[in-house]
Parts: sequence; C-alpha cells; structure tokens
Amino acid sequence: MRIRSFLHFCVTIFIVSALPGISSAQSGNSKATFYFAVSAMASPAPTLVHFTEFQNYLSGKLRTSVSLKQRRTYEEINDLLAREKVQMAFTCTGGYLSGRKAFGLELLAVPVMNGKTSYRSYIIARQENPARSLADLKDSVFAFTDPLSLTGYIYPTARINQMGLVTTDFFQKIFYTESHDKSIEAVATGLAEGAAVDSLIFDALRKQTNSFTDRLKIIEISEEFGMPPVVVPSGLSVKLKRKLLKVLLSMDDDPEGLKVLHSLGMDGFVLPEPELYRSAILLRKQIHE
Repeated sequence: MRIRSFLHFCVTIFIVSALPGISSAQSGNSKATFYFAVSAMASPAPTLVHFTEFQNYLSGKLRTSVSLKQRRTYEEINDLLAREKVQMAFTCTGGYLSGRKAFGLELLAVPVMNGKTSYRSYIIARQENPARSLADLKDSVFAFTDPLSLTGYIYPTARINQMGLVTTDFFQKIFYTESHDKSIEAVATGLAEGAAVDSLIFDALRKQTNSFTDRLKIIEISEEFGMPPVVVPSGLSVKLKRKLLKVLLSMDDDPEGLKVLHSLGMDGFVLPEPELYRSAILLRKQIHE
C-alpha cells in the first residue's frame, strides 16, 4: 500500500447533496449534482488527485456531476446527515454510532483494508516516557482527536471511566487535534505526553522514513472494532441505496474501479456483518461523562 494514497483515503470522504438534488437523482435526472464533503481523520493531503479519481468514477457510474466540499468535524457531518443533505458518507465508527442513536443513521457498506474490516485504537507516548499503559499517563497532557472518534476519544475515555474517574480529573490537561496524524505529531514534539490514535494511520506512518512515529511507542492496544463504515441517512430511497451499494460492491471487479480502490489504499467494499460493530457499541455505552 502506498502511504500517501492511504492517507488520502483516511481524509474521510463524504458525498453531500442539497435536498433538491436528492429527488432529481432518484428520478434519474442526469443534471443532478452530488458533492464530496471531506472531514479529516488525517490532515488533508497537499493534492486531491485521488479524490478526483473517485469523484470521476462515481460520476460515471451515477451518470451525474460530482463536486467536492469539505467539512472539519464529524459533528458537522452528522448535522448534514441528520438534515438529509448527505446521500452517502464514509464516516468514523464513533460518528456512525452517534448518528445511529440520534437519528437512525444506516450502514451501507464496509471498506476492506489489508484484507480486514476492523481496526484498533493505540495509546501512544514518547519512547523515553516510562509509561507502560494508559493508567500510567495520569496527570499528564493528553491529545484527543475528535469528540466522536472511537479510537481517538471514546476508547481512552471509556478506559478512564472504568477506573472510576473522568478525563478532566485524570489528565492534567486535554486538547483536541481534529486528526490522528496531528495527535501523533503533538506527542512526538512534546505538546502532549500521550494520545489515542487510529491504528491504520499510525501503522501507515510507521512505514515512512523519518516519521514522527520513530520517536514514539505504543503502550496500549484496544480490542478490534468495526472499520469506519459507509453510511446513508434513513430517509434515502431504497432505489438509490441499491444503486450506491451496487457501485461500491462491484468496484473490485471493474478494472477502472480497482485502480481507484488501489489509489485509496483499499481492497474493496463488503456488506457489514451483524456483529461487526458490537464491540464499539458496548464500549460507547460504558462512557459516563
């Protein structure tokens, strides 16, 4: 997998449309427009070439124009989903769980990466830090990514709550970086003493030369969680859901689609297994802050 391509994928992609566009698309109007909105799991890459490839591919399959928009946080994306201005989204697992509970957000498909549909949270610290687990980071400065991030917030928060504490009492100071690579950089450069990050991004960065990860160690690894999924609002028509699902599931059988997948560091898409997100759901229920 090319690291840059993987990080391009990790800048989470969202396909957003205005309400009039949804009804036009469902009626087969070729003039309807879909919009990519982007919310970063990793900081936005200097080029959007791989997003352009996916955009062009989707445009051809849906027979409509596709444009790109950006969103900064998962909460902003969930707001669009709740107001049914989003037709399909690659969202974080925590964002999906929040939307599922709040307004019935639905799973559509699950990305496959490195042959797997799961990932983990890593608790990280600098190499010279004597800490050997999250518990050893008490009274330290800690970097979270996003309040809805499963790996970057929910997992460490649930662990601290299991100790009978809340994060504001456990840590000396907390702050949000809004992306996993920024959390990694914050620990490596001394802005934070620890952080919780997405295993996919950390492992990809670790393969680079002169990476910030060279200065870091993993002191705790979570159980496996279901991969950040592709979701759709509950109000989307069955016809459009099936059309979108057909496009995603058939990409790895299409030479052009396979090229786009590889540029994003993905193997393909599959239907979600019923138990895939059970561990994440149970973990989220343990939070009491």
